[in-house]
Formats: sequence, C-alpha cells, structure tokens
Amino acid sequence: MTVIVHDVVCGMSTETGNWDEKAEYKDKTYHFCCDGCKGAFEKSPDYHIENFAEEHPGVDPTGQQA
Repeated sequence: MTVIVHDVVCGMSTETGNWDEKAEYKDKTYHFCCDGCKGAFEKSPDYHIENFAEEHPGVDPTGQQA
C-alpha cells in the first residue's frame, strides 16, 4: 500500500521511505525533505503542525489513517 507523507514545514509530499529525515512528536512520526525542515520543526513543532492543518484541511501529514 502506498502511503503519502507531507513535510509540515515546506508542504512537499512523497511516499514513505523516500526521505531520511524524520522526527517523533506526540506519538506520531513526521517526515521531512531535508535537515533544515526537520530543524525548523524541532524548534516549533506545534506551530508547523497547526500551520499545515490550516493550509491543508483534513490532510494527515503523517499518512496515518484515523
């Protein structure tokens, strides 16, 4: 099954396994296109998660199904 994940910092998306950078936050795994996006997320995770949710309503960036 193909699972699409989204970088909550820059908004890019890809299939799981294509990006090496990831971080665990509140029992979810977030994937990032580069170390810069991962670093920005780690400084302000709630900000980036909330901003992504506003820009992409109904999309789970982790690819997990509800």
